[in-house]
This record gives sequence, structure tokens and C-alpha cells, in this order.
Amino acid sequence: MRLRWVLLSLVACCLIPVPAFSSDDRDGIGVHLMRPDSLAGWDYGPGRPSGWMIAGGTLRGSGSSTPLLSGFTFGDFQLQFGWGVEAGAAWDVLLPEVPSGPGLRLRLCEGEHCGQLDDADKTLAPGSPVAAISSGLHRARLDRAGNRLTLSVDDRQLWQVPVAPGRRFGLGLAVTGGEARLADLRVQEPPGEPIGNGKDLTGWWTPGDIKAWGVENGQIVLRKENGNYLRSEKEYANYTLSLEYKIQKGGNSGIGIRTPRPAWPSGDGMEIQIWDIPYDHKPLDKHAPGAIYGNVPPLARADKTGQYNRMVIKADGWMISVWMNGQLIQQCNTGDHPELKNRNLKGWIGIQDHGARIDVRDMRVLEAPPGLGLDAWQKPRPPCGARLVVDRLMNSERLSVPDGARSGVVTARVEGKKAEGHVLADLPGPGAVVCLARSSDDGRLAFYFDGEQSPRLECKPADLWQVAPQLSEDPKPVLTYLAYRKGLRIVLRDAARGNWRIDYLTFPTNIPVDSYTAGDPYAPRGWLAAALYRHEQFGWGVHREFEPRPRMTAGPKTIQPGKRERMIQVDGAGIVHWVKLTADKRVLDNNDLWLEVRTDGRKEPAVATPVRFWFPGLAGNGNYPNFVMVDRNGATNMLAMPFGAGIELTLANRGSKPIRGVGTIVSPELATEQTRGDIQGRMRLRAVFEPAGQDANHLASCRGRGRWVGLVCEQPKGTPLRIESLAVDGQAVESWSDWSLDTFLGHNGDFRSCLSGRHGPLAWRYLLAQPVDFQQSFELTPRGPTRGGRLAVFYVGR
Repeated sequence: MRLRWVLLSLVACCLIPVPAFSSDDRDGIGVHLMRPDSLAGWDYGPGRPSGWMIAGGTLRGSGSSTPLLSGFTFGDFQLQFGWGVEAGAAWDVLLPEVPSGPGLRLRLCEGEHCGQLDDADKTLAPGSPVAAISSGLHRARLDRAGNRLTLSVDDRQLWQVPVAPGRRFGLGLAVTGGEARLADLRVQEPPGEPIGNGKDLTGWWTPGDIKAWGVENGQIVLRKENGNYLRSEKEYANYTLSLEYKIQKGGNSGIGIRTPRPAWPSGDGMEIQIWDIPYDHKPLDKHAPGAIYGNVPPLARADKTGQYNRMVIKADGWMISVWMNGQLIQQCNTGDHPELKNRNLKGWIGIQDHGARIDVRDMRVLEAPPGLGLDAWQKPRPPCGARLVVDRLMNSERLSVPDGARSGVVTARVEGKKAEGHVLADLPGPGAVVCLARSSDDGRLAFYFDGEQSPRLECKPADLWQVAPQLSEDPKPVLTYLAYRKGLRIVLRDAARGNWRIDYLTFPTNIPVDSYTAGDPYAPRGWLAAALYRHEQFGWGVHREFEPRPRMTAGPKTIQPGKRERMIQVDGAGIVHWVKLTADKRVLDNNDLWLEVRTDGRKEPAVATPVRFWFPGLAGNGNYPNFVMVDRNGATNMLAMPFGAGIELTLANRGSKPIRGVGTIVSPELATEQTRGDIQGRMRLRAVFEPAGQDANHLASCRGRGRWVGLVCEQPKGTPLRIESLAVDGQAVESWSDWSLDTFLGHNGDFRSCLSGRHGPLAWRYLLAQPVDFQQSFELTPRGPTRGGRLAVFYVGR
């Protein structure tokens, strides 16, 4: 009786018509969900995809292939694709429940029970016979409209079943049995609601000149410059945005998404780049059309010059996907991106004025329920060496977590030419070179990976910063990520002089490392681009001013001589991600104003230093490209401060005159029930200043377990500083003996670079990419007594 009732229900449902979806006449139904040559956007399952081959737009797999999970979810949709199987094989189209749960499983096979639909352990439709075909592919169409789900195969409706209208599904694929093929996988969603009324700019605003924008024949147009970003009054979180645009030849623009009202997309939200530029002129970099501007290069290009282009943007939790003229050109899990994971998940939608006329029509938004999509998307991604290095640079809280990577240094002095060249380093793997410093550009570098007889990379020293994987645009020292699995031999040929210092990491066995190959640094897509863009942005004074974390502000206050003012106190556990000082910049010219930080209820400060040592390089000349300091409405230090039982920031006046108008701003991330244990167990930031003449026989020292991550020192004129030795856990470390300060910094003269510099009386170096770990003790000793103050920075165990 139960089966009879189900069959009668299905027949009744078949009598209900399915509403038609709109289609794009030029590109068929909807957008392609797969690239023709890669599995981009389909690698969110429990492991890396294996057993699949995709070429010419056809996906091939078998029962031994790993299940695929996409980065897309849908409410109402129309899914179409071609499929084929050998005898005994079947496709499983997986529709997991959002946010979690098995959801639906649709089985497609030849013979009996094609189209069987299961909801967890319940069969909703038993399927029908489908005859085998000798060539070509079957066509399947799956329609979801409100409370109905309909399947058609080869233009024959097999069933229609009810589904709860509030359910939302992801999309996955799997094969059982033998080999199977799938092609032309497309989806169409309902078009959504228009943004604006098509007559005027009601519903839009801009901090620029609103008259630069207008509506002509139902299209939004940029008529002249100074329009800034045209921004929607309404803010959106999860949605599918569709539009058509035409931009003048050579023009530049962008579509801003998820940006807070007063903010700018490339720094505080996201911008999908629009740029009319010849295909052979611009590489697929972080500024190419379809890029998440500055941070993630596109997968491909599909824009057409001088024509209307149809763009679809899907923002779904942390997932951002972009289609151009039906082709998938961008797909990124921004929650797994070193920069974009710090961005907002809601904000305005906008069109950029970059000086070029742009016409936008049929702009619609299909809003989706709030949330982060599938829980499976939130699982940690597989580790790799590049992730570790870039995360250290861009999110210094990662330095407070032991990760097993160990830093090392080799130095070489070149004197006189040798026919076979000078071997600068011969490093065992697995590892990566992260920094190369030199005193001369003589000769030519050759990099031999994994015991190979021919170099994979060869260049002049002055060109290394451009040809090796870039983490910054500094030509000297070069910050890079040159990974090797078995080993790396670096040879300098045709050089008669020069001093070299090479910093490297050795990775533990649980961190996979693939050796460098030209054009493929084996880093997650967008990670190196994000580091490079951060380096650039800090040089411009650009800093996230509207990130989703809360702000705590204190001041301005006047601090009398000899007095302290408690500025900020945070209870509980958390991480202060950066500290900003708002004050007259002349406080960075002397040692009168001090910053003191106490954590976990301790009386002794974990950080106690004159503020000019905490913000080196920002006095006088302001910003410079780097990873630690930025002056944006105040001097800002990006070294994170974890705390487990409260944190307190105090400013102290140790001078003889009042200091007026000083304040602080911090960005705290408060622990949740899920993160409290992790944060409480982290190492704490420690930075204690030693003035000139105090403990003059060492530069930096620490007892216990920790990591050395930086040194700021004062070098009075006429007193050159040299490093005599480094001892870790009581043992001298090779290659750290008898260094000049220039060797340590990687440059001579006055300069400010990504992680080191010398400006005025101060010199500094941060070892974010290659901190020095110790278990019992750390001692950095100078040659002869020091004559200036110095600040050593550590993350130390509790």
C-alpha cells in the first residue's frame, strides 16, 4: 500500500507544470559549472580529487575515482548535462543538504532504475528503464522549482516528486562500477530582482559625483569621471548577481561586492575586475579580467571586446564564483585565503568609475539564505609549504602556533672566479629557500633541484626577484618561495666577488612539498598574489579599515610626565591582530612615549618599549612596502598578540613634558567556545626593550620555549654593529658567526624593504617567514658591547 501511495503521489505531481527558467540565447541554458580542462571549483571533498580526467570539456571517471564536491549551492535551479556509462557503471549526482546532511542522491544508469532518487535512506523515486545507446551521450535535466523536483532523461520525464521548499542543496558527483563520462554540465537559476528601477538612480548612491552616473534606455552608464563607485543602498550577503556590461576599448572598471558602506572593495570588500585588454597582452595575474582584484587571478578569460558581456557572480558563504559569457572564470574559497578570510560577508554591490565609459544593463540579484554554505567547505585544506610561509607573512598569529618547520641559514663569500662556479648552498630536502641577500650582482645564478644535472632556474642575481616566485617586489633582499623535495644546489658562475646569505626552511614530513617548476610554484591559487598585493598596499598606506572584527578605541588623552594611562582592556581569551597608535608622529622621534602590554593577569609587561621601536620606519617618511608596519590614520603594527585571560594596553610618558592627543585602536578577535582552547594554548608575544648600556654584551636573549621573530636596534653614528654568534639551546648555530649588520639586514645604507630596513638611527629585521625556534634558550651575541638600545621580539610558550 505504501508503494502504491508513493506512485499515485508521483503521478499527481506530474500534472503540475514546472515554471520555465529564463535562458541566455547566446550561451544556451545558464552557465557552465566546470572548466573544460580542470576540476577548479570541484575539490571540496574529503581528499584531493583523484582518478579523474577532464579534457575537451568531457569529464571521465570510474568507480575508483574519489567523489567530487563542488563549491556551489542552489535553491531553485535547472541542471542539464550529457552523460554516458559503460555496462554496469552509474553516475551518482549528489545533492547534499545545506549546511550538512546526506541530502539527495540521483543515480543515472542504462537499464532498469535509471533516475532512482534517494533521500538519505528513503527512496523517493524508483527510476525507470533507459535503453543503452551505442554512441553519444544521454541528456539529463533536473528541475527544482519550489516544492517540486523533476527529472527528464533524453527528453522524457521520468518523475516529479515533492521536496520541502526551504531545502537548499550542494552539488557533487561520483561514479560506481566501471567508466563513465559527463559533459556540458550547466545550471540556470531564476533571474532574481532588478537592482534599481531602470529609470533613474533611485536605490543607488556614491560618495563621488552622482551626476557622473546616469540611466539611459534602462542602462546604468558612466558619463564622466569623478563618479567613484556607484553603490547599492541595500547590502547583500549570499546571492547570485547577473548583469551585462559593455566597456569602451581599453577601459578599466570592476564590480564591487560585499563592501561596507564607507569602504573600498579592493581593500575592505572584493572587486571582480573588468578590463578590456588584448588577450595576448595581459597574463592571468591578480589584475587580469575576472580576478578578485589584487588577490586571486582568474582561471581563464572569456570576455569580448566592444560587445556586451554577460557576467554572473555567485557569493555563497566564503565561496565566490564568477562566470563570463557562460564560462567559469573564477572560483575561490575565500575562507581559505590568507587575505580574503578577513573580509566581510555582507555589503553593497557597485560599479567602479575608473575613467572609462561603461554601460550596464539587466542587473539582477537572486538572494539566498544567510549562512556559510556546506559545512564540508569549512574543513581545513591540506597543508603545504607555501601555505605555511604566506600565512606567516600575512597573518602573524600563525607564528604563535608550533608547526614543525625549522629555519636555517647559509652564508658564502665569493673571492676569485672558478671555472665550475661557486657553490653557495647545497640544501637537503624537503624545504624551501625564502630569502636571498647579496652584496654584489656579479655572475649568474643556477638552481639545481633534486639532484638534477641541469638547472631548472638560471638568471642574473639582479633578475632573481622577477623570475623566482614573488612574495614581494623588493629586488634586494629577495623574498621568495623556492621549494624542493629532495634537495637544492645553488651555484654562482662567472663571479669574482660578493657575499651571500640564504635563508631556508626545512619542512616536517606532514607538510607536502613539490619542487619548483617554472610557472608553477605549487602554491594555492591566489596565495602568492595576495602576499605581493599586501606588500604593495602597505607601501601605499592601505590597510583594512572596515574588517568584520570589532574595534576598540581609546583616547585622545594627555599623559603627564612620569604617568601611565591604561588605554584598552579586553577580558577573556582572544587575539589582538594589530595595534594602532594615534598621535603626533613626532612621538616616534624619541624614547619618551612607551607602549606596555600585559596579558593573562601578569604584573610584568609582555611588551614594554618606546613606541619608536614598535613602529620602526614610520617616522618622517611614512609608509613603505612591507608586511609589518603601515601608517593609516595612525602608526600600525601587525604583530598579533594572543591572550588567554585578558590583555591590557598602557601608554606611559617617561619624558619631561606632557604628551597630548594620544590614543590607541586595536582589532581583537574574541575566542569562541570552539577556538578558546586553541587560543589559550598558543605562545604569547613578548618584546622587552633594553636601553643603551644595559646588558650590552648581548643583542637578544630568551629562556624557555619560543620563537625569535624580530630585532630592532639603535646604531649610533660611528659605532658599527656586528653579530658574533647565535646560540640556540646552548649550541652555536652554524653560519651565524661574525656578521656585519648589513649581512643581517640583507642590504647596506638607508633602505626600507619587506622585512628589514635602516632609517635614521634605527635598523630592524623581522623573521616572519623563517623564525628561529628554541626549546630552552636563545642568545644573540654582538662582537663587542652594544652602544644603542634594542628590542627583541619573540613568541614564547606559557
